[in-house]
Amino acid sequence: MAFAIEPTSVCNLKCPECPTGANLLKRPRGMMEMSHYKKILNDLSPELFYLNLYVQGEPLMHPEFGKMVKEAGKHGLYTSTSTNGHYITPAIADELVAGGLSRIIFSVDGTSQESYGLYRVGGNFTKVRQSIIDVVRAKARARSAFPIIVMQFLVFHHNEREIPQLKKLARRLKVDKLEIKTAQLNDFGTMRPPLNARFSRYADSLGKSLKTESNNRCWRQWHSATATWDGRFAPCCYDKDAEYEFGNTQAHSVEELWYGEKSHSFKESVFKNRRNISICNNCPEGRRLF
Repeated sequence: MAFAIEPTSVCNLKCPECPTGANLLKRPRGMMEMSHYKKILNDLSPELFYLNLYVQGEPLMHPEFGKMVKEAGKHGLYTSTSTNGHYITPAIADELVAGGLSRIIFSVDGTSQESYGLYRVGGNFTKVRQSIIDVVRAKARARSAFPIIVMQFLVFHHNEREIPQLKKLARRLKVDKLEIKTAQLNDFGTMRPPLNARFSRYADSLGKSLKTESNNRCWRQWHSATATWDGRFAPCCYDKDAEYEFGNTQAHSVEELWYGEKSHSFKESVFKNRRNISICNNCPEGRRLF
C-alpha cells in the first residue's frame, strides 16, 4: 500500500496552476502535529510500504520535517518527498540523508531565473540549484546512495525549448534522475501548454481537453489514499480540497475510513460514472488513449 501525508498546506511560492499558489485552496492552512503523524503511521503499519510526504504546500516548511522522515524510517518505509528547494541547507540535507529519506524530487521548471520564475513565481533559481548541490554533497559525506535525487521539469509553452539545456544542467548537478513531465493546467491558471504534443497531456492548444478518454476505473482507489495536514482522508492527490473526504484520521483509524461507507460509495461511483466526479475530469489515470 502507498499513502500520501501532507506535512503542511502552506507554501512560499505563487505557482499559477496550483490552488495553493493561486490562493484558491478552500480548506484551512496549517501544519500536521507530530502526534497525529505518528498515529497515521501506526494505523498504516505493517501494510504500508511507500510514503509520499507531500500533497499540497511546501513540505520542508514544516519545522519537524526531518523528524517525520526519521519516524518513517523506523517503520521501514520507502519515503519520498517533493520540494521547491528553498528550505534546504547543508545541515538539513545531512538530516534528511541520516534520517533515511529514499527519494527527493526538486521542481526545476527552467534553466535560468527568467524562465524558472515564470511558473515558480517568487522562487530563486540559484537557491534551488544550490539546494540540489547540498543534498548531493550530503550523500557523498555519508557515503549513501539515498535519497535518490530527481530533478523534475514541467513542460509549458515558455520552457519547452530548454530541454537540451536542462539535460546538461542535470548532468552538471549530478542528479540521479531527470523527469520531464506534462503539466496539469487548470481553469484558474494562466500557463499555456507546449506546442510539442509529446510534452502535453491535452489535445488542444488551450489545455482544456485531455488526450485520453475517461473510463470507469481508477487503479489508485485500490492502491493509495491521502491525508491532509488536519486529517481529512481523501481518495487521492487530485482532491485538492478534500471535497470527497471519507472522514478524519484524527477521530478514526485509517482502516475504519478505508473500508467505510464513504470510501465504498466513492469507489462504486468511479465504476458507474467517473465523468460525474469533478476531481477526475483533469486526471489522466484510468483513461484510454484515443
